[in-house]
Amino acid sequence: MKTVFQYLLQLVLISIILTSCTLESKFGLPNTDKVDQNLIGVWSTPCIINQESDTLTIKPLNEYSYKLLFDTSEELAAYSVKIKDYNIINIISNVDGNNLFYGYEVEKDTLRFYEVNPELLKSDISSQKELNDFFAKNINKHNFFMNACIMVRNKDL
Repeated sequence: MKTVFQYLLQLVLISIILTSCTLESKFGLPNTDKVDQNLIGVWSTPCIINQESDTLTIKPLNEYSYKLLFDTSEELAAYSVKIKDYNIINIISNVDGNNLFYGYEVEKDTLRFYEVNPELLKSDISSQKELNDFFAKNINKHNFFMNACIMVRNKDL
C-alpha cells in the first residue's frame, strides 16, 4: 500500500516534467528519428530513504514516438531526435500542448535527463525553423543542459 509520502514523490516527478524550468515552445522539433530502443523500459528515481521509487515507463507508441506512463496513470506523448551528438526528447504537454525539451543519456541501466536551459533563448520562438536554429547554435554550449535527473532501469517491458 502506498503511503502519502510515496504518492507525493510521484506527483513531484510529474511536476518536474510538466512545470520544470526547461525550454518550452509551441513548436516541436522535427519528428524524423526512429524510437531509441535504449529508452524503452521501466525507470525509477531512487529515493534516499527506503521507500518505493517513482516510476516512469517508456513504451513505443509507433515507429517514431513514445508513450510515457507514470504511476499516477498520467500519460504523455514524446519523441526523440539526435542533434549533433546529443539526444533530445521532445515531450508534448497534456496541459497546453506545448513542447518540453530535455537532453538525455542512457548508459547501461542509468538514464539521465537534463533540462534545456531557457535562459539562452534571446527572443520568443516563432517557427520550427527558429527552434531548430536555436538548438543548432546553442547545443554545444557548456550551460545548454542543466539540472540532471537520474533514473535507473527496473525491468524491460
